[in-house]
Amino acid sequence: MRPIRTAFLLAGALLAAAACGHKGAILAPLTRVPKPVGALTAGQKGGRVLLKWTAPGAYIDDRPLPSSAVYEIWLLRNDKTEAALDRNLAVTKLWPRAFKLGSVDIYGRPLDAAAASPAGPAGEKSLAPKTEIDWDWAMTPEDWKATRLIVGVRVNAGKRSFSDFIYMGWWPRTMPAAPGKPSAKVFADRIEVRWTAPALNMDGTKPPLLKGYNVYRASPGQRPILLNSAPIAVPYYMDRAFEFGKPYVYAVRALTGDRSPYVETEASEGLAYTAVDTFPPAPPKKPTAVTAVGLVTLIWEAGPGEAAAGFRVWRKIDDAEFKLLTPQAIMENTFTDTTVERGHRYEYAVSAVDAAGNESARSESLTEIIKDAQR
Repeated sequence: MRPIRTAFLLAGALLAAAACGHKGAILAPLTRVPKPVGALTAGQKGGRVLLKWTAPGAYIDDRPLPSSAVYEIWLLRNDKTEAALDRNLAVTKLWPRAFKLGSVDIYGRPLDAAAASPAGPAGEKSLAPKTEIDWDWAMTPEDWKATRLIVGVRVNAGKRSFSDFIYMGWWPRTMPAAPGKPSAKVFADRIEVRWTAPALNMDGTKPPLLKGYNVYRASPGQRPILLNSAPIAVPYYMDRAFEFGKPYVYAVRALTGDRSPYVETEASEGLAYTAVDTFPPAPPKKPTAVTAVGLVTLIWEAGPGEAAAGFRVWRKIDDAEFKLLTPQAIMENTFTDTTVERGHRYEYAVSAVDAAGNESARSESLTEIIKDAQR
């Protein structure tokens, strides 16, 4: 029986050892991985490449990213031979050659490369992370020489916590230089905007690869709006949807490409312009008159075009000069003169006044000879 008892004692000792606090080697905590960015797109305006992507804002376990997280933008340049490779194959073989272009924080602010801290005011607590990020860079001569640019964007959440890269390929396009600064001239029904066409492409070659122009107009506190519905073939545009007295900024972009939608160049220098109304309305039509004892009542119709804000009535007695009977413009299109006297010849005319204070020429005059009027 002794061997059996010894076996039981040995088994009990093993169970006791298993129940003690020793757990073996300490394992490093698992690193949380951010979700990758989404919907990465690229475009070009002049010498700038424009990137846009949707921000994940979270780790793969859906916990929110810390405020210190950033989006890193990397660039790989391909020559003609490398550009013939499939993009994914090019990335696999050549990505060690890529370099970081810049970084943006989760609030969409570029990072200062020297300070490695968010540019602009602090106070992240008052900001909300952006769901869409826009970023662009000015291409260098090396970028222009490349046949293809491959951009990679990833999330860096710190402590070696990175998302996967999302890639986008872009073929730099030879672009015309920006058009010259526009000039403007106002007419009664339009603002005429003119500019000089670019003489060269941005790389110095010519003729410029022009397909037309787009004209933009901005109002204070608003984003620029495109004025033309189709590319403009000539270097001028008639803006008929303007308001007198309202400040605008006009800018023009040239277009290039083989087919629509065409690619825009960088914008011309902006022109700040406020149209001043110095254009009088049309004169009223010739008045008619109804004469009674001691008075003459005039009736007229407004001239064509812009509605008049008021009218002024003029009178001439015999061979004297015309004098104004209504120092304050009247709204009605009728007026009664109660200061006539018999034995005189009276000549009447009417002018129109617009909201800006511009006065029309006088209407064709009406002559009344008062024979029997009694005051």
